[in-house]
Amino acid sequence: MFVLPAPAEPSAFWNDVKATENFVLQQSVSTTGGAFLKSVLATIQNVLETKPPAYRIVYRTEPLAISFILLAVGEDAAEIEGDWKWVAENMMSVVTELDETAERTDFVVTKIRFLVSTEDGVQQDAAVDRKMRAATTTFRQTFAVGREERLVTYYSCALHSNFMLHQGWLYLSEAHMCFYSYMFGSEKKEMIPLREIKDLARARSMGGARDDAIDVVAKDGRKLTFSNLFHRDETFEMLSQLTANTIRRVLLNSEFAQRQQQVRKHGSAVNPDTRLPTEEKQARVGVPLAEQIAEQRRNDEFRSDFGLPRSEELLAVILTAVLAVPGSTTVYRGRLYLSTSFVCYMSHSFRGCRITIPLAAVRRIERAQTTDTSGLHCYELVITVWHQMRIAFRVPLENNTCNYWCDALRAQLKIMVAEQQRAKDSETGMTRYTIKGFCKTCASESLLAAGEKVSAAEIPECLGREFGFPGDSKALKEMPKRQRWAKYMREYGRNLTTVRSSEFDRLIRVGLPNNLRGEIWELSSGAMYLRFQNRGVYGKYVNDYLEHPGPCAEEIEKDLTRSLPEYAGYQAEEGISALRRVLNAYSLRDAELGYCQAMNIVASTMLVYMSEEQVFWTLTVMCDRMVPGYYSPSMYGALLDQAIFQSLAEEAMPMLAASFKRNDIQLSIACLPWFLTLFVNSMPLTYALRVLDCFFLEGPRVLFQIGLAILKINGGALLEVSDDGTFLFILKEYYRTLGDSAYPDATNGRARQVTKFHELLYVAYSDFPGITHARIEELRRSHQLQIVHSVEDFSKRTFLRSIIDASGFTREQLSLLYDRYYAVLFSTRKSSENGSTAQKITENNGTSVNDGVTLDIYGFARFMFEISSWMRVQIQEAKERAQNHRSVGSKGADYFAREVAVGLENPGWFIGSLFRYTADIVPPRSRVGLQDTDTDAISAVSNDLTATSEVSPNEETQPLPLSADNNKLDETDQQRVSGLRVSFQQCVIALGRIVNTDLLTRMDVFFDMYATAPEKIGRKEMFQLSEAILYIGHGEDVETGTREEQYNGVTNEEGLLRSVSGFLQRAVKYSEMADSELGRGMFRMAVLEDEMLEHFFADIVPVSFRFTDGVELANPKRAISTGLPSSPLIARNAESASARLLAGGRLVAEGMSARVAQTIALGSRFVEGSVLTPVVRSAAETAPETNEMLQDTEKSHAISALSTLVDGPDEEIAEHMVQLSMGADPDENEAEGGSPQSSPQPDHQEHRWVNAPQEPPVNAPVDPYENLLDEVDQLLGEMKDEDDPAHTATAPTLHQSSDLPSNNSKPSTSTRRRSDLNLDEEDDDLTRLLKD
Repeated sequence: MFVLPAPAEPSAFWNDVKATENFVLQQSVSTTGGAFLKSVLATIQNVLETKPPAYRIVYRTEPLAISFILLAVGEDAAEIEGDWKWVAENMMSVVTELDETAERTDFVVTKIRFLVSTEDGVQQDAAVDRKMRAATTTFRQTFAVGREERLVTYYSCALHSNFMLHQGWLYLSEAHMCFYSYMFGSEKKEMIPLREIKDLARARSMGGARDDAIDVVAKDGRKLTFSNLFHRDETFEMLSQLTANTIRRVLLNSEFAQRQQQVRKHGSAVNPDTRLPTEEKQARVGVPLAEQIAEQRRNDEFRSDFGLPRSEELLAVILTAVLAVPGSTTVYRGRLYLSTSFVCYMSHSFRGCRITIPLAAVRRIERAQTTDTSGLHCYELVITVWHQMRIAFRVPLENNTCNYWCDALRAQLKIMVAEQQRAKDSETGMTRYTIKGFCKTCASESLLAAGEKVSAAEIPECLGREFGFPGDSKALKEMPKRQRWAKYMREYGRNLTTVRSSEFDRLIRVGLPNNLRGEIWELSSGAMYLRFQNRGVYGKYVNDYLEHPGPCAEEIEKDLTRSLPEYAGYQAEEGISALRRVLNAYSLRDAELGYCQAMNIVASTMLVYMSEEQVFWTLTVMCDRMVPGYYSPSMYGALLDQAIFQSLAEEAMPMLAASFKRNDIQLSIACLPWFLTLFVNSMPLTYALRVLDCFFLEGPRVLFQIGLAILKINGGALLEVSDDGTFLFILKEYYRTLGDSAYPDATNGRARQVTKFHELLYVAYSDFPGITHARIEELRRSHQLQIVHSVEDFSKRTFLRSIIDASGFTREQLSLLYDRYYAVLFSTRKSSENGSTAQKITENNGTSVNDGVTLDIYGFARFMFEISSWMRVQIQEAKERAQNHRSVGSKGADYFAREVAVGLENPGWFIGSLFRYTADIVPPRSRVGLQDTDTDAISAVSNDLTATSEVSPNEETQPLPLSADNNKLDETDQQRVSGLRVSFQQCVIALGRIVNTDLLTRMDVFFDMYATAPEKIGRKEMFQLSEAILYIGHGEDVETGTREEQYNGVTNEEGLLRSVSGFLQRAVKYSEMADSELGRGMFRMAVLEDEMLEHFFADIVPVSFRFTDGVELANPKRAISTGLPSSPLIARNAESASARLLAGGRLVAEGMSARVAQTIALGSRFVEGSVLTPVVRSAAETAPETNEMLQDTEKSHAISALSTLVDGPDEEIAEHMVQLSMGADPDENEAEGGSPQSSPQPDHQEHRWVNAPQEPPVNAPVDPYENLLDEVDQLLGEMKDEDDPAHTATAPTLHQSSDLPSNNSKPSTSTRRRSDLNLDEEDDDLTRLLKD
């Protein structure tokens, strides 16, 4: 493949293979020569650099040039020959015509660079590291990955394997972790998808002497240890970040996230992500991917530290800045940050300070040179905020980043001013960045304006304003708390401009006043900044809910009355309505989460102190950042924190943990409600509010500290517990006494005032200080891999058990299909920063596809690539065409997208037809009517095609509209096909109908794919169906390598080509009988008259569906168990008499046309969609005129009736069909110059063909021989009767019909074939075989 041009030196490691004046094709000496030489050279190259390619093409300015320019590399001769051929055709002649050396070099470099850039799909910068480009090329060649797989970085390391060290290179891409080593003839290659990593941890090597290793545990149980990592921490952080990104995508693909399908159906008009201050940044050109990943990690940490919205990106940092707050003598040293919408500061010291100021709140900024107290020259940056407070930062003069920081701040302020002006002029109700109106909604403004005493009118809008706040205000010391907060806000600012010093944290831990609690919760969590940027969004969601209630509305309604029922506000309609609006608005905002129980408990508690809009955004911050995954359908976040809490408890209290394990006490039965309801349902409300105060201030680490403190305080009693009930009782009693004195017998009065809750907070902060935010995040990263894989496995098992129609696949096969389906979904789905990439759903015939995430036509093509031979061949041939016929105008190297885009222009493209057929399947809603015919299968094939018909009885399928050239779909229909989606259940049903059914059902599926109307297919669609037959046959032959194998004297492709030609001729003739359209029965007849087509539908089609590892998709246990050949066609050619006996079933297919004509002659009409079965009646029941039905006088009537029915066909064809109905061979009669004679019906009985439903009996197995075995039994009985003359006269014949001749007439084809089956010597074997 071609690479970005780079300098390459001549080396003894390369031999010339082909050469011109300017271009040279070289081969590495490591691939030639002796084994020892190759081993040594390959080892040296592997250690000194990444794995070199086997071939390369270089450009030289003159024949004796001492430097080369690398143009292309390759691992095999065929690949590099294709590149050399392209160079010869497109560049050599042009280069020779240029006179100047510089012109030739510029032409070659520019052309190759543009070719590589367009093939990669992303314009690369020429300044990208040369070694990184070489490593990328090596990575793609060594591990056979496409260009869409981007390499992030690579490291030199050693892999431990069987007490040996394999020195090599570790490659980290966006989706895989790979390792390659070659040491003295020993090659070691490992490739693990990031989504398959189950555990990741730092380790020590050399018996613990060196701290330079990483342990990786895969999902399949493999444990890999990488050592000799000179940048171990950097490698671990990069691998952790890539794995975390992958895990987020895995969770999005979980089957538990089904609500996203329903919410998208609602189609809310508001998307808050589009109302953030800056648009999502595109991938920056020329910036290495590793640097982008590291920048993403820095932005995540920055937003987490300051509680900022996800739209914020770090722009500039001053590492050393001194803060001086007016009115305070304290001086802080820390870092000054600038993001897209905020100025932030954080000090280094423990008792430090933190500032977060929106740029919209900045009134004035000044910079001047000054001298600090120590006499050093520095810059002084003074920021005047909205509330007239001046904040001064001093930056050392030698700090060169100060100028860059100030320039960036000036640019962002200009953007903010323009944004504020647009908000003022907007008529949409979006009033973001208007600070004056926003401050009016803050209780702190009213507190400072009214003084220390606050009236009811100045309390913010919340339920507590009308229904009162929980607890006794006097006992809670409301007045002193308000006074302290009023003093603090006058000195350090308020709401958006608050300076958060250590005093701020102390006041929160002491307890918040009721009127300020909601605002401080909002400020501490960062929800205030999100509300400030999105004013008016909540109102839009409420309006959407009122107009169109979401899918979670009914579930929310059930829990409204169970939310804090003891509070008076929720015993009135005002409180219930407010809670209803908040929960429904949030269920529309977060489509993937929707609503989960326990959200109502937290939201109802917040509504007591906050307005509806404040609760909405605080709930958003909680679910997105503080406790992610707690309220998802799988609750993976709560399960993750439970695993962390369990490990912390075992570490801090090993005796208690051992006691619980010994008595089989599950810690989660008590701890899970703590985390889900944030202790609101566990503790009395007044104490739970104090826990919430600390939670919003310090994050989820408080939950772990409080939980561990509860266990430690009650540790003595818990050690005596032997069952779960006693465990819960002890904790319940402890909660009930939280207000009691912790030391009731103390002589010190102040000690007696210390309650058990005070003791709880003290133990939590003093005994567990090591539980920090950083440690919790690290533990989450280390535990989340195991938890997510457990959730994914449970999700898979649950979903597979819920499959309604497994269509004959076993559990193992469904599991493999599930893995391929969701691997495709995972690879085609783009990761998003906000994690809200819910996919759209579609409605097919009024039925929503709601059984899981779905695939579009591009994803469906990738799914077919995983399970079919013909799609893999198509993509491989597309790659070969692209290799041999490069075009610089073709953007990107996504062969799937190219092939699908081209295929959509062809209305007969098989993948498109199969996709439309699958999308039109209506998934069953229950298991009623599905019968198990395989004990190992989950359910049987749904053979009743009318039960899941794609077209209702009153509708007709409309043909796809074509463009003017009549060969391509018009643009509207291409968009319609691109908008369709298929679910996993639909794919299973469609595949089951193809691979796990009988011959006729498989033919019906192909017929339905191309049907233009119910039970009709036009001539154009016949040609499209023929193309599909050739397409499948070609793909199957190419992949299996059977193109040269003979079938009846010709190759498979030649045989199919001839058979398709004959099929088209017959189909056209038959369609002339019915207004140029072919019915289902006629289609079957046209197919079954050809042995090769029968072989195609019976054998080639089902085996062409197999996985990439060669495992066939069809259920082997659904094949017949007689041990006979798999089809009647092969049975006829078998040597054994038992196998040839089954060839008699061929009469059923060959006599199809005869039965059609016979039914018409009998006065009936052939019913499409049905088959004809014999009904035997005795002679006494037979009307006298029936025996003379097919005399010569009636033959002309039959021809006339047939001609009338099919609108005047060729009379020769009609006579041919009537001759077949009489059991004669028309070719033989024609040779003898005679006409077929009808035979009188035997006196003892009559066989007549009548219409019968196609659906098999309810409990009948799917068996292509089920109609033949009955005939075999009767044939054996007849043969025995022939051996016994006493029974010959009265023995019944094999399904003797009116088309069989009498004893005096010439034997028919069926009689002659039956007589050729010499079975006398094999009767015993045949009897035993049939018995089995």
